[in-house]
Amino acid sequence: MPRRIAFWLERKRGKKERVEVDVGKVYCAGYTSRDQENVTKHVEELRKLGVPAPEKTPTVYMVAPYLVLTDEEPGAVDVKGFETSAEVEYVALFGEETYITVGSDHTDRWLEKVSVERAKQACPKIMSSTMWLYSDLKDHWDRIVIRSFVVNGGKKLYQEGNLGEILPVERLADILNLKKESLLFSGTIPVKGGKVICANEYEIDMEDPLLDRRISLEYRVTPIWP
Repeated sequence: MPRRIAFWLERKRGKKERVEVDVGKVYCAGYTSRDQENVTKHVEELRKLGVPAPEKTPTVYMVAPYLVLTDEEPGAVDVKGFETSAEVEYVALFGEETYITVGSDHTDRWLEKVSVERAKQACPKIMSSTMWLYSDLKDHWDRIVIRSFVVNGGKKLYQEGNLGEILPVERLADILNLKKESLLFSGTIPVKGGKVICANEYEIDMEDPLLDRRISLEYRVTPIWP
């Protein structure tokens, strides 16, 4: 069932306006690094957790629109177990224009050993309620930086890289044949040290160094079972 997503569109000069877009399909892409060495690193990270290598890359999984949460929705992110973790990614929303923000394809690592598709469906997908126009970013897309931090017991950098490491939005839209009213989580970047951390609190951000602006969000994870 389609879901209406409301967000703040932040323009170049800081002006914000409220926008609403109906989303009928949500896609979570994976193994989308432009560098095959990074794809191999991510496959190895997941292999250590018992997740089999994909048959082809990039991959894509469809998830239900109701799983998408913005940081305007209060409370912790409910998950079914203790073995879940964040994945920082750019998020592209295709409406009358293409809008870009940062999000986390939060994933159940235990269930991933059984089925990656089910693991993607098992956790909410978190995104910021602030977005930028892709047209404002296109000329310096590769310079935009994304990061994630584990906050448990002190803030620790978990992931950091620029969008030049991930397949660009136009390429992914072409591969997946994305239409209006679609939402895309881009696929992530390697974690620091190659070790996936299942934590209870994360912060993620996207920085535009050319226009001197940043989108940030934080969220807590609450296991509801066992």
